[in-house]
Amino acid sequence: MIRAKLLASLFALALVSCGGKRAPLSSEGHWRAKAPAGKLDLLAVDFVDAQTGWAVGDIDPAGSGGAIFRTGDGGASWQPIARTTEVLAAVHFINRSEGWAAGYAGRISRTSDGGQTWTNQRVEREGEVLNSIFFIDAEQGWVAGGAGLVLRTLNGGATWDAAPTRRVEDLWCVRFASRDRGWIAGDDGLVLATTDGGNSWTPQQSGIKRALYGIAVSETGLAVVTGEGGTIVRSADGVTWERVESGTSETLNAVSLAGKETLWAVASKGVTLGSTDGGRTWSAIKPVSSADLLSVDVISASRGAAVGRRGAVQVLE
Repeated sequence: MIRAKLLASLFALALVSCGGKRAPLSSEGHWRAKAPAGKLDLLAVDFVDAQTGWAVGDIDPAGSGGAIFRTGDGGASWQPIARTTEVLAAVHFINRSEGWAAGYAGRISRTSDGGQTWTNQRVEREGEVLNSIFFIDAEQGWVAGGAGLVLRTLNGGATWDAAPTRRVEDLWCVRFASRDRGWIAGDDGLVLATTDGGNSWTPQQSGIKRALYGIAVSETGLAVVTGEGGTIVRSADGVTWERVESGTSETLNAVSLAGKETLWAVASKGVTLGSTDGGRTWSAIKPVSSADLLSVDVISASRGAAVGRRGAVQVLE
C-alpha cells in the first residue's frame, strides 16, 4: 500500500517532557516559520551546509507540473530552479553541485550544476515508487521504495541494480553510516540492516509493528528511527533496538542528526521534537505552525530546516 502522506495531495504544545529525565534542548537555535515554498506539498529536504539546501515534492494534478526548490540563505527563502513532471519523494546532495532526486514511476535523476538541470538515470516504470535516496560519496548510493524494492549504484547512478530483500513491505527511508553499514525503515515495524554495502539485507527486531518512516544514523553505530503514532526506536550499536517515549501520538515522519547526539524529529500538526542525548529522551517545542511536516535536515545544533504540506517551511536558526 502506497503511503498516505505521499498521495494525499494527488487524491484529493506547549513544552513537553518526554520519557524519564528530560534532556534540555540547546539554546543555540530556535525554530521559526518561514514563507511557504510554493503551494504544493514538499516531501523531502536536504542541506549540504548551513546555507545551501534543496526541497522536492508533489506535482499539480491540474497539469502545471512541480518544482525543485533551492535555498541559499538557510531556508529563509526558496527559489524554484527546475521543473518536474513526476512526484519527487527524495533528494540528496553530496556537495553544492552534485545531487540526486527520486520518486514516482521509478524515476532517478542526477544534477551536476546544483539543480539547475537534471538528467534521468533510470527508465521510468509504471506503478513503481521510490521513497528515499542516499549517497555516501559520488559513486555509491542506494534507493528504497515500495514493495520491498532496494536499488544500489556503484558508479554515481549510471546503472542501478536491485538488491534482494525478500520483503513485500513498503520501505520509507535508507541511511548509511559508512560504505558498508546501513539501515532501512519500513512498514509493520520493519528495520533492515546491511554490513556489506547493501548486497544483502537482514531484518532486525525493532519490537514494534507500526510503520517506520525516518532514520538518523551516526558513524559510531547510533541509529534512531521514527514513525507512526509517535513511535521512536533507538539502537546504540545499530543491532539491538529499544523503544523510547516520545510524548506525542502524532506520526513522526522524519528525523535528523546533527553532531554526535543532537536530533530533531518532525510530525503532523507542526509537532517538532528534539533530543540532546542521542535520542534517549525527547522534548517538544511549542509548534511554530500547524502544518504537517514531512521532512527535516539539520546541519548543526543551530542550523536546519523542515518542510511539509502546501510548501510549509520552518527553519532552525
